[in-house]
Amino acid sequence: MKSKDKLENEMTKKVHYQLITGNFNKIYKKLDENLKFYKLVSDGKFKGNEIVYDVKNNLMSNAGLVLSKQFEGDKVFFKVRKISKLPGGYKRPSQKFFLGECEKTEAPKDFPTQIANAISNSYANVFTIDLVSIVRQTVPKIEITVTGEKYRFISGTGYECKLLHEFVVYKDLETNKKVKREGVAIIMSSEDKYEKFNKEIIDAIDHYCKELVPFEQSRFEIAQRLLHPEPFVPEKKEEEEE
Repeated sequence: MKSKDKLENEMTKKVHYQLITGNFNKIYKKLDENLKFYKLVSDGKFKGNEIVYDVKNNLMSNAGLVLSKQFEGDKVFFKVRKISKLPGGYKRPSQKFFLGECEKTEAPKDFPTQIANAISNSYANVFTIDLVSIVRQTVPKIEITVTGEKYRFISGTGYECKLLHEFVVYKDLETNKKVKREGVAIIMSSEDKYEKFNKEIIDAIDHYCKELVPFEQSRFEIAQRLLHPEPFVPEKKEEEEE
């Protein structure tokens, strides 16, 4: 594995949407017509694959750390997500970091010391668990496969962002349970100088594309919600006073 002693921040942010009604052609047409200062162009097909690793009792993800192997074109990376555990409106968007490039056949448990050191060196808080031992015990837990069409928003200012019309399969590797979803993802630069343009794209989708429902969650959190839904517990009605 080619890695540094610290995690490398990924300078993009992604917004996920589920397509609940209609079809993607209507969405494409609405955005192309209403975003006057942007051109929406096709950029071919794509396929991506990600495997999430954890120990049997999900100790890492329960602590807000998600370790995965991601296939991007002809490259394969280990990545780490930091998931906010704060409740409700205090919850922050997840952060994704590059951990290092690896071979297709390699797994996190092949590099427990390097991965544990990179994670420990990247956070101010001190971990009370033995990260080396934890990483050494990780196994594949969830597989996320994404296929679809790529598009780019281009403006005369030089700004670009990606729009993915995607078909996603979330698979629990222990039970083989699968859930399929069709949706859209917007991939934008997280640099402050592009925030105005990012907002214009997101605002246009929110205003014109009612067929899309946004999810302010990472791909891992979406997978967890779909594959392991929490049981519905009806609210108890207060007994009326006699």
